[in-house]
Amino acid sequence: CNANCIGLVKLMGRHCGFIAMNACLAARNVDICLLPEMEISTEKVLEHCIHLMQTKGHCVIVVAEGCGNTMLQSSGDVDAGGNVKLADVGPWLRDKIL
Repeated sequence: CNANCIGLVKLMGRHCGFIAMNACLAARNVDICLLPEMEISTEKVLEHCIHLMQTKGHCVIVVAEGCGNTMLQSSGDVDAGGNVKLADVGPWLRDKIL
């Protein structure tokens, strides 16, 4: 990671964070991993991100796409396959960080 930057990675995982968690463990340089099974406090995530930027100069955040249902409300619409369309957590979290 470059100095003074935040890496935000959204991975697949509509209902569980298995892929996101294993990717974080394999990468070994992820600072924050957000999973749909967790109760997530956006304020605490942002505070920790600020702390990491002040101490390390960079931060890597991995978020599973299912967090779109736990961190914010989805519209409830369904796609052609009958799956509920989740709110897009990536751009939402990016805007919160900025």
